[in-house]
Amino acid sequence: MHSTITEKTFYQYLKCPNWVYLDFHALEPRPHDVLLARLQDDGLLPEKEHEMVSDREDLVEVTAEDPDQAFKQTLAFMREGRKTIYHGVLVDKHWVGHPDLLERVEGRSRLGEYYYVAADLKRTRFVRDDHKFQGCFYAELLERVQGMKPVQGYVVTPDHVALPYLIEEFEAEYELTLTEIEKIIAGQRPAHFVTSGCKQSPWFDVCRTESEACDDLSLLNRVWREEVHRLEEAGVKTIAELALKSVPELEHLCPTVSSVRLETMRDQAIAVREQRHIIRRYVKMPEANVELFFDIESDPLRDFDYLFGVLEVSGKGEQYYSFMAQSPEQEGAMWKEFVACVESHMDSPIYHYGWFEREVVNRFAAKYGISEIARQALEENMIDLLELIRPAIIFPLSFYSLKDLAAYIGFTWRSDDAGGANSVLWFEEWLKKKTPKLLQKILEYNEDDVRATHKLQRWVREHASL
Repeated sequence: MHSTITEKTFYQYLKCPNWVYLDFHALEPRPHDVLLARLQDDGLLPEKEHEMVSDREDLVEVTAEDPDQAFKQTLAFMREGRKTIYHGVLVDKHWVGHPDLLERVEGRSRLGEYYYVAADLKRTRFVRDDHKFQGCFYAELLERVQGMKPVQGYVVTPDHVALPYLIEEFEAEYELTLTEIEKIIAGQRPAHFVTSGCKQSPWFDVCRTESEACDDLSLLNRVWREEVHRLEEAGVKTIAELALKSVPELEHLCPTVSSVRLETMRDQAIAVREQRHIIRRYVKMPEANVELFFDIESDPLRDFDYLFGVLEVSGKGEQYYSFMAQSPEQEGAMWKEFVACVESHMDSPIYHYGWFEREVVNRFAAKYGISEIARQALEENMIDLLELIRPAIIFPLSFYSLKDLAAYIGFTWRSDDAGGANSVLWFEEWLKKKTPKLLQKILEYNEDDVRATHKLQRWVREHASL
């Protein structure tokens, strides 16, 4: 089964085509952590999935572990016309699909006056491109099995909302991607191109080393493949070459790329080559006697946001507050405590890093309620530090995560293995063992996150603030 293509192959290809190549062709395969794989793919723990499907009518579960046996079991359920098939397996030659759910709908197929559509259970509240690729894969397998291709695919959220998408709208791109995957499996090595998605791969160090060795343009932050292609066509193939070009020269060489992007990429090349940051514009931040720095820890495997950390900084010093829910049932109480904290700091800016905190706050406000005064404070006072930084400062870095930028300005986390994914694994372990030391590690990690956000904000204020 070494050449098997599954729905996860599409996720891996979209994140890093070399992930697919090295998984199939490397002499020494690298193991994938099961929980980490679920985390990357927006998957949920089995117990959470069971909770989501427990109320479904005529539910049957495929239990065989061998793919061929699981397919036989799935096919038997399909021929019986069972309403919902959980953990079905679809096989055609070296293609193996694992849709979380197969749902019977009315229509005509080889099975009779019905056919099946596929759905995946995900933590997400929106349908990502990789989910659509997986859905197209399921649809093609279903067509081969039942003689009827579903029109729609579905992602089911933890709120029991089925998010539909049309298969045909994504089919052409899916076919091209599948063709590329088949070429990779046959032995064609894809060009190396470092993106933030490569960080998900167990082969990231290989991709990074290869790109650094040839001074590859993909090392520029948030550069598009098409932009690199245009530059390479024009004879600009390395960061060093790009750094030496003037913007007018680049405009002449690459007339189809906007002047703004050309200038940005050139400045990024200079920053990387000279290992220095470049201030492109100044940042305006509110003046306040008290500032708050905010970070959330979540366990996506359980769709559970369990820790809100706040660092209060004033002329009197710094104070860290943790609001924690040790089970989903305690989320509401945690939220109430956090809202009370916000209400007691109505005039304080609340700095966070990235879009996630805003998304969780909006979701919790809708789910658990919020006073009008707290809603107003959150709407007016939450400031995404990353949004301020992106247009203003170019760092000599390929990635702008909080960990990357904080490391650049000299901040270090107390734990050597600090990271968002690891914090989820720590929490999962803590739920099983309830070890105080492990809980302390999680709290320290969150506190370090908010302190890193504070240090980065201070650095920006010192170096690039009006």
